Amino acid sequence: MKDISDSTMVKVKCDSCGKEIECPKEMLKTSKKHLCYPCFQDPKNTKGFKDDELENVHVDISVEKATDVVANNFATMLAEEAFPGIWSKEKESLKELSKKDLSKEMFEAGVYAGIQAFLEFMQETEEKKK
Repeated sequence: MKDISDSTMVKVKCDSCGKEIECPKEMLKTSKKHLCYPCFQDPKNTKGFKDDELENVHVDISVEKATDVVANNFATMLAEEAFPGIWSKEKESLKELSKKDLSKEMFEAGVYAGIQAFLEFMQETEEKKK
């Protein structure tokens, strides 16, 4: 994956609201539409777009916001995948806990699952590099 932070940035207009945004010059070759992040978040702003335009859309999003979005999506995915297994395995012992202790146990299980998934991802990435 290429680091786009090294790319030359050019000014383009959001195809929904017309706001001036930045786009890596290299992405002009593949992006059919450009959106600012607020317009991207609101589905009504992309109703007139064709499917192939949405597949190749450039979204002007800050690194901080992108990190937040990725972390949120990762946490949601992990919760959906890991919680049923944890609950079915531990539900009898968890039912006996106070709400505070239950919250702590589930938080710890979530942190553990997140760290475990992250370490597995890092290991897979290392193996791919070799």
